[in-house]
Amino acid sequence: MSKFITFKPIGEILKEADLITNPQLEVALRDQTYYEDMKLGEILALRGWIKQDTADFFVQEWFKLVNRRRIEHPIGFYLNKAGLLSELDIQKVLLQQHKSSLRFGDTAIQEGLIKANTVNFFLQNLFPSQLHNSRQAAKDIEQQQQQDRITKDDITYWATLSSAHITHH
Repeated sequence: MSKFITFKPIGEILKEADLITNPQLEVALRDQTYYEDMKLGEILALRGWIKQDTADFFVQEWFKLVNRRRIEHPIGFYLNKAGLLSELDIQKVLLQQHKSSLRFGDTAIQEGLIKANTVNFFLQNLFPSQLHNSRQAAKDIEQQQQQDRITKDDITYWATLSSAHITHH
């Protein structure tokens, strides 16, 4: 159950959710001084940094959601409502989740559909009891990705082998 959250400006919420950066927020706030009739979310969406659906979700729904006693839907529902995952993305995640036995958010991260910080933001605010399990799974995914990366040492080793192979033929 989430604790009572007081109002926060949308820019701060979007930064905490890792949906925009501080420089993007600063530019949008500057833009807002020139376009006083535009809301911050509209400016961020016009610049292509977030979708308008995302801005609308955080302005219209977020405060009510985080102060609700009971969250009625799974995380994928809210990520979709926020314009962060499409219906097709959700189907892809559910299919992969069935194969991997990971949690929904962890599978979406692994599929490259959403950032780990964004999933953790939703978990922290809507599903705090699930946060620890997700963080551990995210660390496991990150470790696996680190192991799968090609390092400079790998390239040097392969280049040395290739040159040795070429000079011996």
